[in-house]
Amino acid sequence: EQSAIPEVAATIPTSDDPTLPVLTFRFWLIGTIFSIFSAAVAQFMYFRAASIQLNNFSCILLSYPVGVFLAKTLPDWSIGFHWPSDFIFARGTFIGGSLNPGPYNVKEHTLIVIAASTNNNNAYACDIIAIQRLFYGPKQNPNDVGWAAAILLIWTTQCVGYGFAGLCRSWLVYPGAMWWPSNLVIANLLHVFHAKSSEGIVADRINLFKKVTTWVIVYEFLPQYFAPYISRVSILCLILAINQQRGASLGFLSFDWQELSSFSPLYTPFWAQMNTLVPIFISFWIVGPWMYKQNVWDAQLFPLTSPSSFTTAGNHYNISKILNSETLVVEDDLYNAYSPLRLSAFWALAYGMNFAAITAILVHAALFHGKEIADGFRASRTEEEDVHFKMMRKYPEVPSSWYFATLGIFLALSIFTVEHWTEFQIRWWGVLAAMGTVIIFILPIGIVQAISTIQIGTNVITELIFGYLVPGKAIANVCFKTYGYISMAQSLSLVADLKLGVYMKIPPKAMFICQLYSTLIGAVVNYAVLDQLIRHVPDIWLTLATNPQWDATSALQFYTASLLWGAIGPARTFGPDSPYHVLLWFFLIGAFLPIPGYLLHRRYPKFGWNYINWPIMTQYWGGSIFKDLSPAYITTLVVSYMSQFHMKRYRRDWYDKYNYTISAALDSGSIVTAIILYLGVTLANLNGNEYVFWAFNPNTTQYLDQDYCLNNSAV
Repeated sequence: EQSAIPEVAATIPTSDDPTLPVLTFRFWLIGTIFSIFSAAVAQFMYFRAASIQLNNFSCILLSYPVGVFLAKTLPDWSIGFHWPSDFIFARGTFIGGSLNPGPYNVKEHTLIVIAASTNNNNAYACDIIAIQRLFYGPKQNPNDVGWAAAILLIWTTQCVGYGFAGLCRSWLVYPGAMWWPSNLVIANLLHVFHAKSSEGIVADRINLFKKVTTWVIVYEFLPQYFAPYISRVSILCLILAINQQRGASLGFLSFDWQELSSFSPLYTPFWAQMNTLVPIFISFWIVGPWMYKQNVWDAQLFPLTSPSSFTTAGNHYNISKILNSETLVVEDDLYNAYSPLRLSAFWALAYGMNFAAITAILVHAALFHGKEIADGFRASRTEEEDVHFKMMRKYPEVPSSWYFATLGIFLALSIFTVEHWTEFQIRWWGVLAAMGTVIIFILPIGIVQAISTIQIGTNVITELIFGYLVPGKAIANVCFKTYGYISMAQSLSLVADLKLGVYMKIPPKAMFICQLYSTLIGAVVNYAVLDQLIRHVPDIWLTLATNPQWDATSALQFYTASLLWGAIGPARTFGPDSPYHVLLWFFLIGAFLPIPGYLLHRRYPKFGWNYINWPIMTQYWGGSIFKDLSPAYITTLVVSYMSQFHMKRYRRDWYDKYNYTISAALDSGSIVTAIILYLGVTLANLNGNEYVFWAFNPNTTQYLDQDYCLNNSAV
């Protein structure tokens, strides 16, 4: 018996050894160390001008030799405690036992990777602490709320969503149709590292992984160091070098896998990739330039795709001109005397499209997945059980009471935190309202993510909602956004890990304990590193002005968002007197968009109308308003077409055997090179910031960027 999803059937073996120990001493030791390390690196890199970000593949590569070393060197001593086998595992296995229960196994490795990768990104709530201390002081002190409040804020925003995760298992984990494509690459690589057979397809995958990884490690030294030009080749700039940086990315090619990897072209389904790229191409290359040419919303006053805020005269908006210096509240007289807020036409329309995405995701889920959602509420499901879920029945499931308890405990701590420390400006009802947004959006967004790898963000809608409910309170706005948006994102992160646990046959209780444990550790480490950086790096908020090694741009963007949505508020930005008031109609437009496609799919079910996903298309209008412009759009299209369409359709046997192995090798090799360069060049500063300029590394004092575009005001 195999999975009904061909990709899963070709990648995930239908075998399991329930006697393998999981929460071993090796897990607790390596998992704790790597959790601390990942959290420290993530928070440290957040403020570095030149940084790297660890990922699942770096965790797999770095933890594997450590686990093998401990398996060979640790003594076989009894720890001295045994818990009942039915508590976590299938009968016959234990927590505790020997310091060295045998060879380093794939289940230990999986849990260590999950523990480490949970902290590969710094906690979102750290931005709240950062802007309170960096941008809202010193007149607003005591906005430095202290370590207890900070850690509680991070803990609650990171963990309250875990309670929702378990309550979504019937919809997002158990059904085989919810296959979470990104997990296949991780599972494939873990099985490659722990394969017991050295013959047939297993041997082929191992050899292919070694060769491709080695080749990529060597090759990536070109785009990442020696020849950065090939990471962003601009055809138009080569022909006519009069373009500027905030153009439309027209004619860019990238030959750097680091750039392409963010689009996951080797495992994101082709239909999903097209739903991201088509709106990007239309918005950048057709609608955006047309709006600029027609001077829609005074578009010609601003750079074409700039995300910045402007005055009506086209100057950058100085928020301090409209704020009361003591209360940090926008005063109407100052606002009217200075200037209403203006956006580039491209960026304003991108906000409107995001409004459309929010309603489109609700209608899309109801129309295309209503049956599955209703089915999840029933005790007996009409869908045939997935083979891997059947195999998991030997392991005790996490009781719903665990998830209810997690939700209740961290929700209570959330309310205590915001009520006790009034510097956060949000009240108890704001936390409950944020949880309401999680309840509304988690299933629709989770279903789309489970089949496409793409998550629809709710950060803008949460900012908009609370900006209308409580105008003028910047910190309250970002707290509401964090409790609403991050709680959902963290919940879906655990759901994805639970599905990985199904593929790797990890006992569900071990998975739950692992991620909650590592998240609690990571929060403390995030705050500790953040606190030390703020205390000991002079003027870190001045970004590159005083120290080129440090850059607080991300925190500054978070601060700006707090002012735009909290202090200024959406009532001014999108009010009746604003030219952007019409964008509020996009909520209604978004609700309508999925309906024609659904009706056509019902009438012509084999034509593929169900592959038109309006939530994704509207989310990615303008490349997604939460991402920087990328030079990799065209290259991503080519790679995705070759892998997810051509090879998948016409060379299916080859695709099933090698596609995910190649994807893992490319990601692994590129991150290894990035780590080597960061440790060997950036930190050591071996070249003294003196680079050799040549054809594939142009001097940026002459050109605006490493793409031969002159620093010219022309567009």
